[in-house]
Amino acid sequence: MPFDGFFTHAMIHELAPLLETGRISRLDQPYPAELILTIRAHRHNHKLLLSANPTYPRMQLTQIPFKNPDVPTKFAMTLRKYLSGALLSKIEQVENDRIIKLTFDTRDEIGDAKGLFLYVEIMARHSNITLVNPENGKILDCIKHVGSDQNRIRLLMPGATWVMPPKQDRLNPYLPNQAYTDLVPKYSDTGDLAHALQQTYQGLSRPTAVAFAKKLQAGDNLPQAYQEFIQGFD
Repeated sequence: MPFDGFFTHAMIHELAPLLETGRISRLDQPYPAELILTIRAHRHNHKLLLSANPTYPRMQLTQIPFKNPDVPTKFAMTLRKYLSGALLSKIEQVENDRIIKLTFDTRDEIGDAKGLFLYVEIMARHSNITLVNPENGKILDCIKHVGSDQNRIRLLMPGATWVMPPKQDRLNPYLPNQAYTDLVPKYSDTGDLAHALQQTYQGLSRPTAVAFAKKLQAGDNLPQAYQEFIQGFD
């Protein structure tokens, strides 16, 4: 199945109960675009792989024994400074997009409680992993630095203000809506309906959109068919 918004939804639904309330015991960056967080949660150690690889971006649990470089990268050192011992309080998806926000609770140098966000963007060559201070919205560091010469809209550098990727004008399918009730009668061809669904809703790859279209066309009760499809990723 393609790594689209619905796959991301299902992945978060699976990972959250395993990892939330866990504590970061180790952070490693074995490859330039990949990070491994070792999280101690519910009496088990879990290795969470975060990858901003342009060809295979992903987020998953792994058991592979990666070999780390002799000298840690600056990004790895920054994460160790801010996140070592931090509590992973929440994992959530941003709407139905391929953006994941990990919320950490930690303490600063003088012992005051502090929150931090780690954003994981799974978007092919635009994939990135970014640590953000929510108090001022500033980027502490990111695994890939993107300067103004590469992207005039969105600066991804330490000290820059964090902004989300440009949002497409599409609906979050998990929020109440009636768009599908207008679309289904208009298209008898499954492929045409799939394309219309992709243009209307967030997070639909072509294979998922085709499966969605077939589900809606096959059901006598359209609202029920819609709910059954989206809830199938819970």
